[in-house]
Amino acid sequence: ADTAITGLAILAYLGAGQTHADGPHAASVRRGLEFLARSQAADGNLAGNAELFARMYCHGMATLALSEAYGMTGDSGLRPYLERALGYTVRAQHPVTGGWRYQPGDDGDTSQLGWQLMSLHSAQLAGLPIPAATRAGMLRFLNSVTTGPQRGLASYRPRTSPSRTMTAEALLCRIYLGWTKADPPLMEGLRWLLETDPPDAGRPNVYYWYYGTQAMHH
Repeated sequence: ADTAITGLAILAYLGAGQTHADGPHAASVRRGLEFLARSQAADGNLAGNAELFARMYCHGMATLALSEAYGMTGDSGLRPYLERALGYTVRAQHPVTGGWRYQPGDDGDTSQLGWQLMSLHSAQLAGLPIPAATRAGMLRFLNSVTTGPQRGLASYRPRTSPSRTMTAEALLCRIYLGWTKADPPLMEGLRWLLETDPPDAGRPNVYYWYYGTQAMHH
């Protein structure tokens, strides 16, 4: 999962204000972005050498890193790679369910959706258009995994029990798609997350912490 880990490392630098254009770590960020560019396949995917179950995760995380770097710097040299990556993301979405999974055309799961949605949202903030049909598909998938009295909880796949990890991820997706504190389902989901103990290093769940922290922050 080299492109995913590189993408996450780049995102950590970017989050600290370090880009390939500015800052004492510019050279490191630039080398990371160059690695992602070299890893891009002809069809736009950024999975690199990842095996099946990691491929779309790798693509989503690497695309998010490219998008954030482009948004922060406006570097036109990044745009062609980002556009090709976004094109692959759009084509890989399931045409009916609106989700993503391990390879293009798979029925989706919530775990995979979050990474693809974040990369698309970041690109949109950076000025790249996202098809309306892609957005509609994401909403359609989220509706299919939603449960709870006020429809604020979420499961990994349709017709399965909700989990706090998937609820946290779905809530962040919903916020990016327009939910606010005025929406009862959002508050229902957040209250459900707050019923659990806070992060405990003795019982690590980094994936949950990642999305839970972002949902609470936003």
